[in-house]
Amino acid sequence: MTDFKTKNKTLPCKTLECKLCNKIYKRPSGLKKHKKIIKDLNTIKPSIYILPEKVIEETRQMLVYHIKEKLKQNSRHVGNVSVTISGTESQFFGVFKGYIHNYFPKSGIYKCIFKDADTYSTLAHILKDENWGVKYFLQHQKTFVLLNSNNQDSLQESYLNKENQEPDPLQELDPLQELDPLQELDPFQEHDPLQEPDQLNIQKSRNSLKKKIYRPKPVQIIIGWKKKIKSDVYNITSSAGFIFINFIVSRTKVYNSVYVDIE
Repeated sequence: MTDFKTKNKTLPCKTLECKLCNKIYKRPSGLKKHKKIIKDLNTIKPSIYILPEKVIEETRQMLVYHIKEKLKQNSRHVGNVSVTISGTESQFFGVFKGYIHNYFPKSGIYKCIFKDADTYSTLAHILKDENWGVKYFLQHQKTFVLLNSNNQDSLQESYLNKENQEPDPLQELDPLQELDPLQELDPFQEHDPLQEPDQLNIQKSRNSLKKKIYRPKPVQIIIGWKKKIKSDVYNITSSAGFIFINFIVSRTKVYNSVYVDIE
């Protein structure tokens, strides 16, 4: 006879997950509460002003301008990018109302998460610009905001390696490879002190390969708003709001509508 309680404990709760923030809930009521909080976050509060459409449109254009400023031709500028723009809470709500996913009361930070297959078209609708995340250059080059890619793991790994200035592991010695006895030093040969730095560098490279393990992160765009408050020695405070955007930049060669990744 099967124990009903034991059977229920083994059942997976695959459906009780928020697809955007990946939070797992044990009960349907927990997920329902989470969705209600998100709905309430996108409701205009008394402290937020309803701005004219012209002001909201200018805010959209400002955001697109600063995003495109990060899309450069040089390969040094690929990888993780962050944009911070001065903007009020009302401006943020005017553009992103309906897409706010998180709010942190202690820090006062709002956050939107975009990571599904329709991210580009969604942001094109929000920003009213079909070319918000792409810039074209001479020699068939295109720099763009990375969203979804079949090779996203290898692409992101190359970006992180460029940022950290890490050596190419394919050019390093295999730490598990046995030394050739014919190339070992002669025991009667005097040690050359000039070779010590090379040996130390090889050992450091081997140790770094053992310690560093690449863990791919999801390709997503985070857009949020935060308020900064500063004070002086007399406790005189000043504050300002900022819209921040975090995304990944990549490059591509375009030949007759055929795309070839170069980074």
